[in-house]
Amino acid sequence: MANNKYSGYTPDPKKEKFEMGNRLDKVNPYEFRKGMDYELTSAGCSRLAESTVEERIKSTEAVLKNLNEHGGYYTSLTTYEVTYRNLDKKPPFKKWLSEQEDFKMQEVKPGDKTSKHKEDKMVDTKSNDLNTIKMKTIQPLKEAITKEIQNILLEAKDKEAEKINKADAKAEKDDEKAASKGAKGKEKALAALDKEIEKLKAEKDKNKDKLSAPLKRYKDGKLTADEYRKLSDATVKRNKEIVKRLGEIEKEKEAISLNEKLGRREVAKTMMEKDTHMAILEIIKEYGINLREGPEGIRPYYEIAKTAYQEGFMEGLQKN
Repeated sequence: MANNKYSGYTPDPKKEKFEMGNRLDKVNPYEFRKGMDYELTSAGCSRLAESTVEERIKSTEAVLKNLNEHGGYYTSLTTYEVTYRNLDKKPPFKKWLSEQEDFKMQEVKPGDKTSKHKEDKMVDTKSNDLNTIKMKTIQPLKEAITKEIQNILLEAKDKEAEKINKADAKAEKDDEKAASKGAKGKEKALAALDKEIEKLKAEKDKNKDKLSAPLKRYKDGKLTADEYRKLSDATVKRNKEIVKRLGEIEKEKEAISLNEKLGRREVAKTMMEKDTHMAILEIIKEYGINLREGPEGIRPYYEIAKTAYQEGFMEGLQKN
């Protein structure tokens, strides 16, 4: 019998007359409601009120047929569609649904040997079984974890060594660049100072020529002392500045040369081996210095000889 008020239940009259009672009473009402929503939506009806009688009859018969085959048909269908959403490979729904039955709790009658399910799946584990399980699973797992940790530590050690080697190579390269840059910087600085000296001397000579004419006129009595002072004051002041600057430049050049000399000594000091120190002591001995005077007695002579060696060594490197 038709019941349009309940989720659109509209059975086919031809099939309903052969049934004893209302077929709706034989299915889960929750599943029926969900099935009607699904079938009507699939037919293009967004609302039950918008569906036609023919659409409701078709949907009702489809829902009843599916629920007779599986009581939770539409719940399982929803789960299937969510699980395999946006996946290219998925099993057919009917096959997937049949496989879900294996995971359901099923009643097993005592003594029923035809059932594929055991009467009691919980089996007591013997002590020797525990040892066997440990040897077969826990021990290999432990060994695998230990080996993996060793590999990770070894890889980390290799990476650290590689990092240190790269850092050392970079530091060595930076030192070479710094040394090259330092030498070039020293030459550039000295060249700039020499150029400034030439410019200042040329300006000084030019100022000397500028002062010669007013000085001659002053000596001839054509200019008073005040007039001469006014004409020559700016030039004389500028010459004093030039002389002062020339003195400063000489000091700057001496400082650059001293820094270079000290740098060469430091480099040579790092290259001195034990044989070199012994050779220096032999040179001191050859020049009549008593090596038995003790460290304090021979230290001044040793420092002089060592400095001479270092500067000679670096001079030789520069010539090569």
